Amino acid sequence: MAELRGCRFPQDLRYDPANHLWFAAEADGVWRVGVTPFGVAIAGEILLFTSKPGGRSLAAGRAFGLLEAGKTVFPVKTPVEAALIEGNDALSRSAALMNTDAYAAWLVRLRIAPGDADKHLLCWDEARAGIAAQMDLWRFDDLRSFQAPLLGEGAKGLRG
Repeated sequence: MAELRGCRFPQDLRYDPANHLWFAAEADGVWRVGVTPFGVAIAGEILLFTSKPGGRSLAAGRAFGLLEAGKTVFPVKTPVEAALIEGNDALSRSAALMNTDAYAAWLVRLRIAPGDADKHLLCWDEARAGIAAQMDLWRFDDLRSFQAPLLGEGAKGLRG
């Protein structure tokens, strides 16, 4: 398990630093997707996640759902072309688990072509520099001391 500025990053996952997402491989090109602890920290307290309906094709950069944190709603986007298999319906009632364990609560399951996954989803060693750069943008020194920005101060990586 890698750690960066107080955030855990399992080395068996893939990452999308720009969108603060983690990807866990399942079978047949299907990936469970969630928000990294750093993404949760900059969003503030996450309340709910609402997925788009399963069965949709998504172009890279398109939202697969909405994340509600306080009075702000953020689109959550796929970095690659994907088919949305399903959303985690439990998070539409409460996503509080994400605030205490970002890896225990997945958002959606996506089917991604193997070539696209290999090209766009980064292993920890490849993602580390991009995640550190995002942390620098947010002046994020440590998970324990970070204060999420107030509404209007910008949500650089989570706003569409």
